[in-house]
Amino acid sequence: MNTQIELAVNMRSPCCANKVKKAIQEIEGVKNVNVDPVKQSVVVEGNVVAENVKDIVEKKTGMQTVIMGLGSASMNKNLGSAVVAISVGNSPVRGLLRMNQIDPETCVVEGSLNGLPDSENLYVSLHESGDLTDGCDSCGPPYSTVDRENDGIGFISELKPDDERSVQFRCTSSQLKVSDLFGLSMVVHDGNMQQIKRNQSNRLACGIVARSSGLFENSKRFCACDGVSIWEEKKKRDAVSSS
Repeated sequence: MNTQIELAVNMRSPCCANKVKKAIQEIEGVKNVNVDPVKQSVVVEGNVVAENVKDIVEKKTGMQTVIMGLGSASMNKNLGSAVVAISVGNSPVRGLLRMNQIDPETCVVEGSLNGLPDSENLYVSLHESGDLTDGCDSCGPPYSTVDRENDGIGFISELKPDDERSVQFRCTSSQLKVSDLFGLSMVVHDGNMQQIKRNQSNRLACGIVARSSGLFENSKRFCACDGVSIWEEKKKRDAVSSS
């Protein structure tokens, strides 16, 4: 299922734009790339994970890259986007998950996680509470619809880490609606689905579902909180995440 990703890339010249376009076109799943060096803007269409595209651009070009928004590749309006920073928990698991309503019946969930344990049963699931008072233990049971108890709708994806204990995933759901999920939580589990349902899994890390910008909804190049550029703000976040 194709989506569009809007990136801000710190390009300085047309030569930079060519490097960025070449790096993105080599990514499997990319369908189209539109690069505007004047606006420092890149729009990517394809069946790809946004964090992976950002990481590859930075690695291959050395240019700072920020994800500005996600949206549908086929509709002319944004139906809802969300982001989840997986940053709470006693384990080393950390990462970022994104949710994008690409049409009224389809929600795309994608993510990039690292620090995962060597386990055969790893899942990420949506939970009914955004309460982090007791860390991930207070996130409540897996999310379910009103008329069906524990129907499996909250189980987002099984995780299969690589040799570096990292994973990137992308999946779709016909039951989730992004507009209903703000304030809930996402949890990374060590345990199978039955253990998760029975609250017998090890909750490794979690985060709260927060509203994020859709395609072309975020035009800022300076952060309103302190007036610094998005590139300076990115440096601050990268320094915190690596410490």
